[in-house]
This record gives sequence, C-alpha cells and structure tokens, in this order.
Amino acid sequence: MKWISDLLDIIFPRHCCVCGELLSAQETDICLNCLYALPRIEAESRKDIEHIFWGKIDIERATSYIYYHKGSPYNNLIHTLKYHGRPIVGERLAYIAAKELQESGFFDGIDIIVPLPLSRKKKRKRGYNQCDYISDGISRATGIPVAKNTVKRTISNETQTHKNRDERWKNVEGIFSVAAPSCLEGRHILLVDDILTTGATLASCAKTIKESSNCTISIFTIGYTKTTI
Repeated sequence: MKWISDLLDIIFPRHCCVCGELLSAQETDICLNCLYALPRIEAESRKDIEHIFWGKIDIERATSYIYYHKGSPYNNLIHTLKYHGRPIVGERLAYIAAKELQESGFFDGIDIIVPLPLSRKKKRKRGYNQCDYISDGISRATGIPVAKNTVKRTISNETQTHKNRDERWKNVEGIFSVAAPSCLEGRHILLVDDILTTGATLASCAKTIKESSNCTISIFTIGYTKTTI
C-alpha cells in the first residue's frame, strides 16, 4: 500500500547513494538526476577494455558499465554494494546496465552467467558475494540463467589494492578451481565482477575455466578503473 510506503519514507528516509539527497517514492537507491548523469562507458571504449586481456586470455568480448574514478561520488554505488550491506544496489544497477546494453547485442549468444567467486573467509565476513547480485540483475534483464558455485576460489589471496601490476598478476595465480566443469562445457559464459582494474583476477578465473572446459568467455563488470600501475 502506498500509504505504508509513504510512512516508511518519513520514519526511515531514503537517500541517493551518489548525492545524498532524499529520494522520492518513485526513486530507488539513486535519484533520477544522478542516474541520468552516470559516467557510462562509451561504446567506442569497449575495445580499450577488451585490450586489457589481449595476450593474457582469449575472450569473446568485454565491457563495463560506468567509469570508476578516484574521488567520484559515483564510487559510493560500489562502496554501498560491497561494504555497506546493501548488495541489492548491485542487482538493480546491473539490471539497468543490462537493459541499456541489450540493444548493442552484447549479450547475444551468451548461455550462462558465472559470478566471480569470493573466498569463504571474505564471504563469511561480508555476508554475501556482491557478484551474485550483479549476476542476478543481468539475468533478470536478459533471461540468461546464473550458474553460482560452479567456480570456487580455493585460496584467500591478499588484497590487490596496494599492489603494482606485476604483483597483482602473481597474486592471483592458481586461486580458482572449477567445481562443475560439465555445466560449463561448450557454453558461452559471461564472467561477472564488480570492478575492472588490471584484469588480473578475472583473467586468472577465465584461464582456470578454459583449462577445465571447452567454452567461450565474455566479461562484464559494473565499474572500470583506468590505471597506470
């Protein structure tokens, strides 16, 4: 009932994850002004994203939805998703992203969505894997099924945040395993993560999948960070 929703907004006012302004009854997580101004990745920049993986792993295609710049208020979306206990933000943002990307044909031919797994330690601490929610949002928009738990992170590696490029690639070697290779055999897989920086973790996971299954891999992330590290 609308009156219940209105009452809840008075008692527990909802604020935009980006600008902090009060949300209207028709807005969810992000206000219309901030949604309109999202720093979306231009279609012509997709090749730059795919280039990250050249010489590392053979992929069909790759893209991200928004730029993730240091100091940008839009980073609050990712922080809310990962660290503030509101993974539903990732599901909703991914749904919007997938709806916008569908016209480009990015999802054509993809059979199954695989979320990048978290280690047990990190998932237990956070309470969820944000990539599961991002994958669910894409699935809701496209109808492509999600295959959770087909790939596992067997080693809880150190954070990548303060490592240089070479250290990042070494830090993710051999940290994944495929629990159900038969589910991935012959499929076109969309591997999903939250942020793309050097691509080391995604490439490591994709390599592990390809070693166990004869498959094609494409990659999607919510955010993309240009880096010189």
